[in-house]
Amino acid sequence: MKKVLVMGGEALKNHAKGPVTKHVLKQISDHPPPEDIRTIPRIIEDRCIMCGTCVKVCPSHCLEMEKDDKENGMIWLLKPQCMWCGHCQTYCPVDAIHIDRDPNLSVSLFSFNVRQDYEMLVAKGSYKGDVADKKLQELIDEGGKKIKEIDEFRGA
Repeated sequence: MKKVLVMGGEALKNHAKGPVTKHVLKQISDHPPPEDIRTIPRIIEDRCIMCGTCVKVCPSHCLEMEKDDKENGMIWLLKPQCMWCGHCQTYCPVDAIHIDRDPNLSVSLFSFNVRQDYEMLVAKGSYKGDVADKKLQELIDEGGKKIKEIDEFRGA
């Protein structure tokens, strides 16, 4: 009987407080992350040799690479999967990846939009310009289709 009362009390308390996410985002805005927090990886295009080491060592598989040969290719990041571990920076043989504090770090960094969660990190050779932009748009559109399917499944 005591367990039922405790669970009932917790349910009422949680119902009155509202969704946990709102509390977390408010706490983040009231108390911003420390200055030395790492954010998503950045690649220095001139240094990147498209070796694919960063993609291979990524434990969360958030980095993806598409390339034709050593000179042509692109690497993009699936932001919600990145856990800021720094493996890509540590193992890059040419020191082309940096995970530093983003001066624009805000609450928006902690909330992702599935339609816009891909970010192009580097594009070289024949993948530069329109080809890279087209591929990135395809990925964003694919994310939009997935979210639409989820909404339909949930009846939203």
